[in-house]
Amino acid sequence: MKIRTFVWIALGFTALAFITVGFHRNADLLNTPFRVSETSNPPVFVIITLAFAAGIFVPITLGFPRWIDQLSERIRRAREERRQSLGDEHYFEGLQAVVEGREQDALRAFRAVLETDPSHFNALLKMGEVLCALGRYGEGIDFHLRARALRPEDTRPLYALAADYEAQGSLHEAKKTLERILELKPRSALVALRRLRDLGMKEGDWARALEMHNRVERALHRLDRPITDEKRAGRGIRYSLGVKYMKDSRSRIAVNLFRRIIKEDPLFIPAYIRLGATLREMDDEREAVEVWNRGFEITGSPIFLTVLEEHHLDREQPLGAIEALRHCVAIAKKDTLPRFFLGKLYFRLEMLDEALETLEALRGRTSYAPTLHYLIGRIHERRANFRAAAAQYRNVIKELELVRLEYRCLACAATLSEWLDRCPKCEEWNTVEIDFREDISLQDLGLATAPIYSQLT
Repeated sequence: MKIRTFVWIALGFTALAFITVGFHRNADLLNTPFRVSETSNPPVFVIITLAFAAGIFVPITLGFPRWIDQLSERIRRAREERRQSLGDEHYFEGLQAVVEGREQDALRAFRAVLETDPSHFNALLKMGEVLCALGRYGEGIDFHLRARALRPEDTRPLYALAADYEAQGSLHEAKKTLERILELKPRSALVALRRLRDLGMKEGDWARALEMHNRVERALHRLDRPITDEKRAGRGIRYSLGVKYMKDSRSRIAVNLFRRIIKEDPLFIPAYIRLGATLREMDDEREAVEVWNRGFEITGSPIFLTVLEEHHLDREQPLGAIEALRHCVAIAKKDTLPRFFLGKLYFRLEMLDEALETLEALRGRTSYAPTLHYLIGRIHERRANFRAAAAQYRNVIKELELVRLEYRCLACAATLSEWLDRCPKCEEWNTVEIDFREDISLQDLGLATAPIYSQLT
């Protein structure tokens, strides 16, 4: 027995003893008639007892409904707690199943949650996500709509709906949903702005994508957050918009966009290429060539060598092409690639002596150059120097490792460089064999159907 219970019992017996003694000592007084009326004269102790009973009965009578309500509320809360506890257990089982990739088990767990609590917000969200992951977009959207109806001002169901619509291919509905998020939180919905930007890029609506991108940058400025990565995305959007203007014959706008990109990022190679092409379409070939030369000088990218070569050859200016590549050799910080392109151009123009001299000078400057050996071999072959040509072709075979055997797992088709008793990918035993198939194509061997520079022949 607890001490507190013992104390209360002791106090109760003490009070009872006190009352008993009091009644005994005042028996005459308590038995004295109490005049109520002419015919009713009950003893005093009866009146005291009735008054005491009335004092207890009135509060009990008045407080009984409230006590009933409190009891009902306690019962309701207990049931709700039990139901919530069971729902939480199923919910966490569903989350675990999602993490482990057991989608059907996750669906069963979330359905169990919703059977006990149809308004379980998180279960509705997760149920919709799993259904959409399984490609059941209509059902997933229904659950996300139910979640949105429960909490109209919460953006999570809206983001989920936008993802559902996008996965379903309903880009218009996805954009409307994201715009609704912007209405709810116009100053902090960075994710919605980025996704609207991505949808614009996906649809090729570069003007809309640029508008959303500018809003993203402004939002980041307000939040005092870095925008380095966003600037890179912005350059790509402006570049694509410039290409669109270029195709729509709005060359002036395209030129301005390309120049702005180059100013922001001098290493953005596509902008140089497109700027030169746009200027050439505007009949400003001299400026176009200067742009490409400047692009090569700043970036060192060999793509400019190809562009300059093709530009002059398209206009039947072989000497102009030679001079352009010689200029690139002169200004290059590392001139191996420009010299190779110059030698390749000589070969293309049937200037075999110049080609051989230029290419032979590069042989000790490269550790891997199968195309270089191939071109030198072609020159020797044209000169009927077949022994020297064969030596160069052997170098090509050696560098491309064409005689090295490959191995393949018969169970999972994994490609291996050596034989193993057990495949490291599928972990099956006795499945690795030499990959030597009949009627094997050049593509399966990893070779092009023609040499890299077959156009030169």
